Amino acid sequence: MELSLSAYIAIFLGSSVVVVFAAIALGKAGDAISSNTGMGHLWVGLILIAGATSLPELVTTITAVQLDNTDLAVSIITGANMLNATKLAIIAGLLGGPFLYQRLSRGQEILSIEALVLTGLAALFITIGWGAAFFGVTLAAVLILAAYLVGSRVLYTASIGDSAPEVEEPDHSLRWGWTVYLLAAAAIMVSATALTISADEIAQETGIAASFIGVLAVAFVTTVPELTVGITLMRLGAPEMAVAEFHGSNALNIAILAIADLTYLDGALFEDLDNSNLLAGLFAVVLVGMSALQIKLRRRLKHFSLTEPSTFGFIALYVGGLFLVFQAT
Repeated sequence: MELSLSAYIAIFLGSSVVVVFAAIALGKAGDAISSNTGMGHLWVGLILIAGATSLPELVTTITAVQLDNTDLAVSIITGANMLNATKLAIIAGLLGGPFLYQRLSRGQEILSIEALVLTGLAALFITIGWGAAFFGVTLAAVLILAAYLVGSRVLYTASIGDSAPEVEEPDHSLRWGWTVYLLAAAAIMVSATALTISADEIAQETGIAASFIGVLAVAFVTTVPELTVGITLMRLGAPEMAVAEFHGSNALNIAILAIADLTYLDGALFEDLDNSNLLAGLFAVVLVGMSALQIKLRRRLKHFSLTEPSTFGFIALYVGGLFLVFQAT
């Protein structure tokens, strides 16, 4: 049965609410698991929190590929990375305190560089429209996954010997953590699929380019969990976990793009993308690069500056990027 535009909008909004609350539950479950296992804050943020909050991007991107909407699939990821870098800057500027970046471990620098390199690779493949394949497997996907694995290995080696955080009494049991984690993941799998299908239909019904809907609407919804969990972790005094969550999500998002490429059986994901995706990829590189630079500088993030990264600079670049992406559709 063919649904109306208003029905698809209602499905989009309803699915968005489920994605947000389920992903927040995933973050809390990940925190409970980490509290009961004693994992370091960097790896908790990178593996458990980032992995949990990136699940919406995984489901929506794979679904978009199955719908043969490659512009939507790629724009979800580039839009998410643009938003993650901007949201981290806002949280750091408002809640991080004057010594946030001085308190971060050396591993955060490596993680931010990994996120930048991976985002740069994706932007490069979007630009050149690389569709080279070997026995049906695209080289772009292989190179991205190889870069992700190498970066993770370098990060693991460099983080050995970092001082472990004090272990606090967990609020929930390990069993509670895994139960909530799995239930929330199942809810995300269903709602994120509905979210992408409705977004695809809205794009077709309204004539708005799928890439713009991906960069603005879908990416915004799928990154709300990172924002909520990031604010919570900052208020709990766990900036290491909060920062790792954002950069870990950005790195994992590009790996998700490679997985989507491998599952796309009708061609290469990076071929025949529109110009708006190229712009979104370039702005994602700039914003993720600014975030990595701020960690390297280890200075307090200023609200306004013309010579170094600032809260205003991140917001202005994001808004400017959205405007140019819309103009290119």
